[in-house]
Amino acid sequence: MVKLWITMVLFAATALVAGNVRVQVSSTRVAPGESVTVKLIADGKKVRFPQIRAVGPYPVENLRTLAKQEMRFENGHMSTKSRKILRFVFYPEKTVTLPSWKVTVDGRILATKPTTIRVDPRAAASGGFAVRMHLDKKELFLGEPATLTIDVDEPRNGPVSRIEFNPPPFKDFFVRPIGTERVSQRGSVTVHELHYLLIPKKVGRLRIEPARIRVGIRDMNAPSDPFGIFGAPLKWHALRSEPITILVKPVPPDTDLVGRFSLKATVDHKTVKANQPVNYTLTIRGEGSVEDLVDPRFDIPGVTVYADDPKVRSTVRGGTLHSVYTKHYAFLSDRDFTIPPVTLRVFDPKTGKSRTLSTPAIAIHVTGGAASGARAAPPAAAKPSASSREAASPGAKKRSTEGNASILEDRGYLASAAKERTQRRHTMELIGAFLTGMGLMGLLALLWSRRPKRPRRRTGVLKRHYGTEEALRILYPHINEDPTVERVVRQLLAIKKGQKKQIDRNALDALVSRYDSTQ
Repeated sequence: MVKLWITMVLFAATALVAGNVRVQVSSTRVAPGESVTVKLIADGKKVRFPQIRAVGPYPVENLRTLAKQEMRFENGHMSTKSRKILRFVFYPEKTVTLPSWKVTVDGRILATKPTTIRVDPRAAASGGFAVRMHLDKKELFLGEPATLTIDVDEPRNGPVSRIEFNPPPFKDFFVRPIGTERVSQRGSVTVHELHYLLIPKKVGRLRIEPARIRVGIRDMNAPSDPFGIFGAPLKWHALRSEPITILVKPVPPDTDLVGRFSLKATVDHKTVKANQPVNYTLTIRGEGSVEDLVDPRFDIPGVTVYADDPKVRSTVRGGTLHSVYTKHYAFLSDRDFTIPPVTLRVFDPKTGKSRTLSTPAIAIHVTGGAASGARAAPPAAAKPSASSREAASPGAKKRSTEGNASILEDRGYLASAAKERTQRRHTMELIGAFLTGMGLMGLLALLWSRRPKRPRRRTGVLKRHYGTEEALRILYPHINEDPTVERVVRQLLAIKKGQKKQIDRNALDALVSRYDSTQ
């Protein structure tokens, strides 16, 4: 009985190592961040590989299974051999050992041998290449910018034929390249340096995936092309940087910007003629990002507002992001109006405090309009309530009552009031007659348009030429009706600002005449 038990144990131990199951690796000595390709090879018809998700602390990538059929002809007999291959890649940063994996082949449990992968910074398998990432902050607030630097080391005068660079995917960040690639020399290495501006999209611990490069190095040991056309073949090496994890903290609610900024608003004129544009410029400058700022909008009764797309300039100086935001508006009206203040809530990550930036309200006086001299009401935020006006003027109700009593006793006032009622009645009669006439004219025009048309002779007609301000006044109310009108208005506003713009005056006259009600 004891002999039988010993025999079974020996058989099981033999089964773990028997059979044709082996491991192949691309290299057992690599540089930090260099890829290692692993293949588990098993010969058999029914093969079941283990589930491999990581090698030590390093996750595996590009995991796939391949199947092959090999045919052999020996001693006049044809035989086939089934082979299964499990292939994957991982990127070790430190020395790691591949464990002994168990593989089931045709009902038998076989095991691979452990294999050690040594990570050595002096390893030459990657040709002396390296890739690194560095973030200037370990934690930041939502909306706060950070600068990511990626360095790629290239050995000088190395046997390199091709380099492929893949930046991180940046799935949790708004990203924008800063400048162009910078190249410098450090001893025997050429350093390629790239900078990216990152702004986090959400709060929490976010991971910046590794940057990757593929290097095609000429394999000098391989047989060369006998004709000397193609040269030595390439041997590809893949490297990547270490990932970066950063903590993103929340900001107070109702925050518009994160950083340190100043706010300024200017106009070119405070007194204009009716329907002439008032050019308004809003400027935000300071340390931080303005990329995700929601553009301020104006809604002023009786005023047409036109706005250009904002212009944003960003530079990095001394490791700090400096931004300038500029947006131009044009306001047109036939009466006095007030441009309300622009208010922004800014959170300073250096002090951890918020402050409010605001521009002053700007009053605009309009002359020569239909409502000239009638000043528009101030912005709602600055408009006092009825109760506050009464409280600010004691005795106001008493003076009003006394005034009403004196008016009722004034015969001249009664006669004036009757005259005003008569004038209003006459005005309404004139308006009614005017509308009736317009209706008859519209009916006649409709009938006239349906008459049989005869060919018209071309006669010399004197065309009317429009000036810049007159054309702008006529076209501006129609910018939302026709894209051509909007484009021409843009050109006219630029000309009015002093910019040199080429405009076809004949085409301008033809366009304006379509909307000129005096024609």
